[in-house]
This record gives sequence, structure tokens and C-alpha cells, in this order.
Amino acid sequence: MKKMIGLTGGLFLIWLLTGCESISKLVVPSSIDVKLIGVWKGEHREQGGTIKRWIQTRNADGTYEIEFSFTETDGDTKSFSEAGRWWVQDGIFYEVALPEKEQPDMYRYFFNMRECVSFVFIEKEQSANGDNGYAFSECLIADSPPATIGRSI
Repeated sequence: MKKMIGLTGGLFLIWLLTGCESISKLVVPSSIDVKLIGVWKGEHREQGGTIKRWIQTRNADGTYEIEFSFTETDGDTKSFSEAGRWWVQDGIFYEVALPEKEQPDMYRYFFNMRECVSFVFIEKEQSANGDNGYAFSECLIADSPPATIGRSI
């Protein structure tokens, strides 16, 4: 009887640990490209003339914050912020705004210069080799501030 309880307990423990590992794979990003950590500034002009400007802080713990400023052709400016998680998997940059989005945006990225990175948006329906034309660049303006212990998104 003790053997049966021990065996059942051992199997339960293995099941529990395997389940936790599966959950953590969903929650924890697969990797962080250290070259992307820091405070980045970007600007993009839309076809209609709207100018999008932003400052994004990517932290080493996989969190990010962005301050956006969109200026319309009539001069009207709207500002807002976003926060979420980021990671790199198989050479693709992923970013998901929490809690607004359930699925991450995906981008191919490459460094043109030492402190500037270019991103090309990948449509969900396309493979990682697809390109729909939405591209932008950011340049590093500062190192990332130290992580805040106990802060969660």
C-alpha cells in the first residue's frame, strides 16, 4: 500500500512539474537580444501624412513601455502610452501589449548602424519571410533604467 501511495505521489509530482514547465514556456519569453535593451527613439510618417513618434524602453526582464505622440496633418497631436512584454524567437522580434492584446506583433529586425535598428512588420497570415511594407527604425538614446523588483504588467 505504501508503495502504491509513493508511486502515485511520484507520478503526481512529475505531472505537476511537467505542467508547470509547459505553463512557464507560454508565459516566459524564449530569449532576449541584449542589443535591443535600452531606451529607443523612433519616428514614422504614414502615407496620409500622420507623423508617429515614440520613445520605447525595453528592459532586460522582457518588459517594455512606449510613449507615443501622433501628429495629424492638421497639427492635432494625440499622446498615449503602452506597456507589455517583448522577446526574440528564431530571429523574429515579438511584442505584445498587455492586457489589450492577446497575440504578439511580429517583426523581422536588423541593425543598420551600431545603435539603430530597423523593423519590418510580419502579417500574422504570412510566414516569417513575408513583408507587407510597414517598416520603421529606432535609434538608441540611453541605456535601460534598472529593473524595478516586484513590478508586474
